[in-house]
Amino acid sequence: MPKKTSGRAGARERYWERRLGSKEFQRALTAVVRRELQLLSAEKVENVVDPQAVRRAIRGWTPDLVDRDAVADVVIEFNRRLGERLKQRRESLVDLLDDLALADVEGLLEADVEMSRNAEEFVAKLMQQEFVRRLFTDIIYTSIVSFNQKVNPLFGAITMRVMEEQIKSFIRLFMPAVQRRATAFAVSEANQRILVDFGRSIIRQLLEEPLRHYASLISSGQRKRAEALVRRAVGNAKLDGLIRDVTVATWDDLYESVRSKRVGEVARLEKKAGWMAERIVELLMPALARPGVVEFVESEVARAGKDAPPPRGRGARGRG
Repeated sequence: MPKKTSGRAGARERYWERRLGSKEFQRALTAVVRRELQLLSAEKVENVVDPQAVRRAIRGWTPDLVDRDAVADVVIEFNRRLGERLKQRRESLVDLLDDLALADVEGLLEADVEMSRNAEEFVAKLMQQEFVRRLFTDIIYTSIVSFNQKVNPLFGAITMRVMEEQIKSFIRLFMPAVQRRATAFAVSEANQRILVDFGRSIIRQLLEEPLRHYASLISSGQRKRAEALVRRAVGNAKLDGLIRDVTVATWDDLYESVRSKRVGEVARLEKKAGWMAERIVELLMPALARPGVVEFVESEVARAGKDAPPPRGRGARGRG
């Protein structure tokens, strides 16, 4: 008796292996998936997605689910490969964009920009940074030196070098007023155009720069420090928590924006159901062919056959 059961199980398992490898099964499964996608497109997102289940999945993610060193290695290797590919590209972003996209970018750059109150506060805080303070000090000092050298080339240059620190200390006394004037200049409506034009010129320069130049912006020493930073960041528990919180907040905002929409409004399932079904089946087939999955399907089919009531014959109907 056990031999018979084993033989039947082996036959069913071989059947499923052959069945999963057949083109006819893949076509049938693709048709089923396509029909389900078409039906799904008419449903509202809130009827097919459990937002709390997604939140629990995000919250339940723990760092020990992955190998931190392996993740760091993947990120670092990806950046290295990206840099190598960039070195081979002579085109710029302008060369890669089509005329319509370039026209949109140009239109965005040419549009009038009005600074918000927050932007003005940002510029004011920027002007108060120590780096800006030193920059202004050096600029003013250089201007004074240049003027004195022109007035008295020999004596002026010697005097300015000897008294450099005293002059810079004197300039620092007036630096708060200089910074206030510079901030007012930057945020005033009359001069905002200059600041915006500067930003636009930077963006245009970045768009026109050959891609291979981006790969050379970072030195080998900086790259090594960046890789060390990646390894520390991957192992940072506080950063893990921050990423998790941001992901949950992003999911909540995304769900609220689409919950009342039909799935077909978010994804073009009506027109792309066939294409998506083929791709889904391509991804599913390797999983369905796994030995454990085949064994599970076979056991479920066997259980269904065992639990199903026997068909009633003619005699049974007649006696009823």
